[in-house]
Amino acid sequence: MPTCNECKFYKPIDDSKGSCFGHEVQGDRETSQCPTRTFVAK
Repeated sequence: MPTCNECKFYKPIDDSKGSCFGHEVQGDRETSQCPTRTFVAK
């Protein structure tokens, strides 16, 4: 399953987490749990 760090809206903060539209998310979070429901592959 794709993960948040594969999304074009994901902006890395450090090695394990990033920002998505102002939401801090874990990079390895499955896209089915996407807080903004906007997953688009890079």
